[in-house]
Amino acid sequence: MPDTRESVELLLSDVEQQLDAVDAALLDSDPSRMGELCAGVRRAAIAFSGALQAALSAEAFDTGFRGRIEAVARRLALQREGLARRSASVDRLLASLVRPAPSPTYSMPNARGMALGH
Repeated sequence: MPDTRESVELLLSDVEQQLDAVDAALLDSDPSRMGELCAGVRRAAIAFSGALQAALSAEAFDTGFRGRIEAVARRLALQREGLARRSASVDRLLASLVRPAPSPTYSMPNARGMALGH
């Protein structure tokens, strides 16, 4: 089934290219493209996953190809972790620049002062 192998190979290459683009955007600190790039990774990964499931029943992959698949899985995990860290960092930075809105409470304005006898 060389056709199946070739199509899975092309889909894996697409996932790798999408991951390269996300890596580049992260290094360039280009948040405007991240949504588009992450959608591209998701699309490519879903297509690859579907083709891989069909191909696994048809043929066995060599160790080099399986190594590439494992490398893609590791890169996805690292990118997810890096994006989570960057998001937390941005949230902290924004909170230090812009005071968060006060949370609603059940006390009345100046109730604290009245309770203390002021």
